[in-house]
Amino acid sequence: MSDYLDANNEELLKDFFSEAEQQVETLESNILVIENDPSNHDAIDEIFRAAHTLKGGSATVEMNELATFCHDVEDLLDALRSGLVVVSEPIVDVLLSSIDTIKAMLDARSNGSVYQEDITPIVQKINSFIPAKVPKKGAHVKLPSGMLGAAPAEKPVASEPKPAVQASSGMPPIPPLSDDEYTELKNAVPEDQKLWSVNVTFDESNPMNSVGGIQVFAALKNCGTVLKTVPDFEELYEDEFHPQVVYYVSSANQGSALEDAAFLDDVTLAVDAQPVSGASSAVAAPIAEQPPAQEKVQIAPVAEEQPEPAQNNAQPAKKPAAGHAVNQSSILRVDSKRVDNLMNLVSETVITKAAFNQNGLHMADLQVKLQNLNLSFKEKHRRLMECMPKYIEELQNGGQMKEIMQKMTEEFGSMSSWFDAFETDFKSSSTKYRSTTQNLGRITGELQEGVMKIRMVPIGTIFNRFPRVVRDLSRDLGRKVNLVIEGEDTELDKTVVDDLLDPIMHCVRNSVDHGIESPEQRKAIGKNETGTLTLRAANEGNMIVIDIIDDGTGIEVDKVREKAIKKGLISPNKILSNQDAYNLIFLPGFSTSDKISSVSGRGVGLDVVKTMVEKLKGTINVTSERGKGSKFSIRLPLTLAIIQGLLVRVGKEVYSIPVANVIESQRVKLDTINTIDNYEVLNVRNEVISILRLGRLFNIRKTDNDEYCFIVIVGSQEKKIGVMVDALIGEEDVVIKPLQDQFTSSPGIAGATVLGDGSVSLIIDVNQLLELGVKQELDAQQVREAEAIKSAAARG
Repeated sequence: MSDYLDANNEELLKDFFSEAEQQVETLESNILVIENDPSNHDAIDEIFRAAHTLKGGSATVEMNELATFCHDVEDLLDALRSGLVVVSEPIVDVLLSSIDTIKAMLDARSNGSVYQEDITPIVQKINSFIPAKVPKKGAHVKLPSGMLGAAPAEKPVASEPKPAVQASSGMPPIPPLSDDEYTELKNAVPEDQKLWSVNVTFDESNPMNSVGGIQVFAALKNCGTVLKTVPDFEELYEDEFHPQVVYYVSSANQGSALEDAAFLDDVTLAVDAQPVSGASSAVAAPIAEQPPAQEKVQIAPVAEEQPEPAQNNAQPAKKPAAGHAVNQSSILRVDSKRVDNLMNLVSETVITKAAFNQNGLHMADLQVKLQNLNLSFKEKHRRLMECMPKYIEELQNGGQMKEIMQKMTEEFGSMSSWFDAFETDFKSSSTKYRSTTQNLGRITGELQEGVMKIRMVPIGTIFNRFPRVVRDLSRDLGRKVNLVIEGEDTELDKTVVDDLLDPIMHCVRNSVDHGIESPEQRKAIGKNETGTLTLRAANEGNMIVIDIIDDGTGIEVDKVREKAIKKGLISPNKILSNQDAYNLIFLPGFSTSDKISSVSGRGVGLDVVKTMVEKLKGTINVTSERGKGSKFSIRLPLTLAIIQGLLVRVGKEVYSIPVANVIESQRVKLDTINTIDNYEVLNVRNEVISILRLGRLFNIRKTDNDEYCFIVIVGSQEKKIGVMVDALIGEEDVVIKPLQDQFTSSPGIAGATVLGDGSVSLIIDVNQLLELGVKQELDAQQVREAEAIKSAAARG
């Protein structure tokens, strides 16, 4: 327990950041709920609980700047909950700004530093909404500060100096220890240390009084080992104030050192450390009989309210997260039912393993039996050969054939049935082996599916971030936008989710900025003043489709064409189809915005979307209808770990092409492949497809001179290329293994996989192949232009 509670414990910090991220999402989403429905008390209660949980957790890991700020936010939430304050737009704004500050504090801590910005303005704004905010008597109201532990106290008004506790005799008694408890504690104390009881009373007026016991626990850990607490540690961790806590500590330090460590300003009232020498001594004697120096008593503030500088009152606190960053990427929350399912499958695997072991032993017995039968058969066959001359001689001497045959049958007739029993046993064993193999295949498939589900997370984890994004963006741009989210429970691989936020973010920003019109424009053309933006996710086979749909103005093809000509991306005489125009918006540096703003105009966005989607082995498609809106459709594989691959052979090498990128395959004669300007093409249903010889690309020698070859057409409907291979082997599930070291820069290779026979197959990166095809076209075009210039110069 004590090791886990260490504020420098990497495991504890990971748990805290994971939990904090969830609490922040809960805060943000419910704040947006009460903005639209101020009477939703359930949402207000949920906001308060999340803020309180975040405050307690941050105090536990000694992130005091975060805990103090959360307490200020909690004051406003408490006023909302009690009905003293009514939800309004300014309150929602300050709450959302507070969420941004909390995020910044968490980001700073996760990166190994402490948030240094001045938060006084936002704290003052928070307090301005709380009517007649009066501190409790004796409470220390902390001013906001970005420094860890810098919590200068604002002295409350008091009539005269008054001790926070009574005289020494007022210390509450320590609950007695039983003989068994004392023996257990004493046995846990090393010989060079003593067992101490540290009796601590806490200040109920402390804003964070429910976590004071945890804070003292963490402080005492620096002086020794905390063996036991009264109440139990689990009760200390609950959201409840305990006026007294007794810590049993094993330490080589003196009592005064323990008291100094346990006494925390604004948290504790009094501390008393006494050695424990027996079960009866655990009961506190009157404090008056103890030396005065053994007790630390906190005196209440002076009568006149007078703020003091932070450097005079602030206690230097540890910075548990500062100095090293915390890696949170390894944390993945998994439904326990999925883990239970894996355990069941592992149990079945163990049973199947036992079945294979039995089959192996039985096969070994059959092998011994076959060897013995083989030896006996050879011996009998030898005797038969030795007897054959005798039988022939009898037949030549006039013996009856029937009698000779009868003798031979009596002596050697059993040879024909010697292997019958072995054959029966072998067939039975073969059937069991086949059944066990099929069972193993089923379990392996379910195990693979179960492990994949472990990595699956709902896409709602990123969809839920967009209500805030759309709210802020629509206010900045003067739009009215209603965000509709559908299919947020659709699951996909966590590695895909982690890289999917930016592409969707760019598409959403593009739809709000370029798509949805202003309320005045929408009203003028007969539309509802409030535009609708839909985020939708759905499964299609082993793919996930994410649609970003708006009911705005749509893509202006003429404007896209004009911008493309202006930027020199196309020639003025080029005829553009609507789909060609849609594809132009994904080019780097392309933007139809007339002015540069914080949202658009620089041509950075949709080109990043396409790059990142293709990096995830996906595709993006745009459809639009003028005056009715646009739709961005992103298609992605559910996982990047295991894919369906088309195995092809080139020479003696086997390659895997992702089936998701395969459009079709054809067996063609080599003489049907034409050459245009030194560039090979194939006519497929009146469509010219560029050909890329995989063997030539990877310098693989052709092993045969067959007149036929196979062309695998890969890519999308807009961009295709034909890959020439020697043979198609078939489809197979392939596990993608990343390439290392010098192989990472190999063009056209996405990774590798191990086939069933143990050989390694490289996985083709189709997007890079398409780029290579385009590069070949450009190279051929440059060659043609150079030849044309050379020819013109020769004629001149």
